[in-house]
Amino acid sequence: MEYKRIFKSDWKAKWIWMSEEKDSKNIRLCFNKKVTADKIPDELIARIAAENKYQLYINGECVIREGGLKRGPSPTGCYFDEVDIASYLHKGENLISVLVWYWGKEVSYSSTDAGCGGLLFEAESEELSIISDSSWSVIKSPAFLEDQGKLKPNYRLPESNVYYDARMEIDGWNTPYYDFSAWEKADEFAQGGEGCWGETYSRDIPQFKDFGLKDYENSKEFEGKSWRIKKKITLKIPYNAQLTPYLEIEATEGKKIVITTENTYMGSIHSTYVTKQGVQAFESPAWFNGETITYEIPSGVKIISLKYRESGYNTEFSGSFTCENVNMNKLWQKSLRTLYVTMRDNFMDCPDRERAQWWGDVTNEMMLMMYSLAPSAYNLYRKGVSTMLSYIDPETKVLQTVVPIKKDYFELPCQQLAGVGGFWVYYMYTGDKEFIRSVYSAAKDYINLWNISESGLVEHRKGSWDWKDWGDKIDEAPLENAWYYYAVTAVKNMAELLGDEATASELENKMEALYTAYQSMWTGDGYKSRENKGYDDRGNAVAVLSGLCDKAKYSKIKEILFGTRNSSPYMEHYVLEALCTMGEFKLAEKRMLERYSEMIELDYSTLWENWKRFDGTSNHAWSGGPLVVMSKHIAGIRPLTAGYGKAEIRPQYDLHKQICCKVPAIIGEIKFEYKLENGKALINLEYPESAQIILYLPENAVLTANGKAVETSGSTVTL
Repeated sequence: MEYKRIFKSDWKAKWIWMSEEKDSKNIRLCFNKKVTADKIPDELIARIAAENKYQLYINGECVIREGGLKRGPSPTGCYFDEVDIASYLHKGENLISVLVWYWGKEVSYSSTDAGCGGLLFEAESEELSIISDSSWSVIKSPAFLEDQGKLKPNYRLPESNVYYDARMEIDGWNTPYYDFSAWEKADEFAQGGEGCWGETYSRDIPQFKDFGLKDYENSKEFEGKSWRIKKKITLKIPYNAQLTPYLEIEATEGKKIVITTENTYMGSIHSTYVTKQGVQAFESPAWFNGETITYEIPSGVKIISLKYRESGYNTEFSGSFTCENVNMNKLWQKSLRTLYVTMRDNFMDCPDRERAQWWGDVTNEMMLMMYSLAPSAYNLYRKGVSTMLSYIDPETKVLQTVVPIKKDYFELPCQQLAGVGGFWVYYMYTGDKEFIRSVYSAAKDYINLWNISESGLVEHRKGSWDWKDWGDKIDEAPLENAWYYYAVTAVKNMAELLGDEATASELENKMEALYTAYQSMWTGDGYKSRENKGYDDRGNAVAVLSGLCDKAKYSKIKEILFGTRNSSPYMEHYVLEALCTMGEFKLAEKRMLERYSEMIELDYSTLWENWKRFDGTSNHAWSGGPLVVMSKHIAGIRPLTAGYGKAEIRPQYDLHKQICCKVPAIIGEIKFEYKLENGKALINLEYPESAQIILYLPENAVLTANGKAVETSGSTVTL
């Protein structure tokens, strides 16, 4: 899949802002520019950068509702969007309007701060030239104010609460007939690519998907109503989503409407709207997430309409899994919803408290997307990897766990080792050799940061946060060494792929020595350090996945992996994968359904950060491992060679009477259907003709492949 991060330095446009607002935080500026067009080009690409987000209007029509990506493709750089605006223009006079929201928070876990707001706009063709400079008019929006309430967003978020006073709004400022001649002229600060905004990179991902305004499930219940006292009303949507709330009301001026979700109290942002006189409408410009939206309605306010606009990363739900077990089906869907609500500017740990790109979460999310989302989702992972590589300190060679970030630092070594292994996993699913070229040097440098002790095991690396998993009873040595072996294996594979024979040989020797040393922790019942009192499921699971545990030990290891339950939902993914790797699919299903039982039973669409709902966020993507387990192991669909050139389908027929799975592979959709009926196993398979498929068969199989009956004999058939 093609992916390019484009650096642009040859800007004619200037960064513009207002000098008197240079030090202001959490403000919005309105920019207007009139442009006369004698001829409209077939295409006119506008390149737009903003610190930090923008809305673009042309002749009063909304072109981009949330433009720009959170800052930080490099420690000093920013992104620009490319938008074809030709279809929005007409002959004669046109109005270009941009509303820019500058955050101004020095510390956040998902964006860096330039220190000043700014707008950069450039659209040029033979017929027309539009560039940001001092000819643009600007005014500070007086309606957007600082929220003085006590309920503040978590400090990790760069965004602030929305507080909009409609009594102070500039009505119609972005429409063609508005007179803005009294506005100030914008101040020029620097040429594009210069100044505090730094270098400019093209947006790595598509514009966000806009699902349009929708009614809440119970919107009609409140239409036309008003109350004599203040009343909180709760609106419902079908699933946890990224959204912006909307209202249309009739009111006297000065009434304050507060809009929150069930996630607001985890530290998410919320919105406040202060009414003007008469009938009015408002849609909050900043997204939050939830499936219950609460409007606090003052007395005397008449509701005309309450709606919401869902938005999110622009991809499709292309994968699926069902079987006769209703709980498994619910868990697969909840895993998918948890994944999607944690995708936007970047893969994130959660959409409320942090919105941060922790690399342990990203590695799990990458695996989930391979079985559930269209390949258009891959660029979000590639964007994250490119960003992480750009934050490497050339002296320390450390891969940071949270990027983009400013004025803070995180290296969680075990998450980074899992991530290095994840590079190779990504290659196996995509066949993208250029990706491996891009990460190889950094991955090799990172594993070389570990020192080997006299025992032959790695010396413990604390990093900046010595975190391996939530929960207690972590047995450090088996887990850390297994992750290291897992990462070294991935880098050795990369070296062989790229023809670096010397490194491959060196790493092979390192692996052999570590394998021998690791066996010193084998007690006869499992792997355990001397210091630890009991056996930990986490270290033993990664020992299986990395290849440190040979098959002769599986009969003992399976007892630990089923019976010991120390792992958080993050590491549960790897425990379940290990059970399946050992062929213990029944135990994997049983453990999965038992551990996730409360999440399955609760009438809520996403999965929690920890096993107890209120112990952390209620939507954390690292918890979605069951989706991978079901599609990859229960349906049994996985690549045997990179990019699905050769694939295996090995379903667990003995566990289910019915399995239906669709995988959006890079080469095209693979769809498998199985049903046990009247003693016969009816199988229908659809797959890309370019792939070689090895399909495992049960007894009495009746196979149809790509619409044709296929003769079967034996336990496998190669298609």
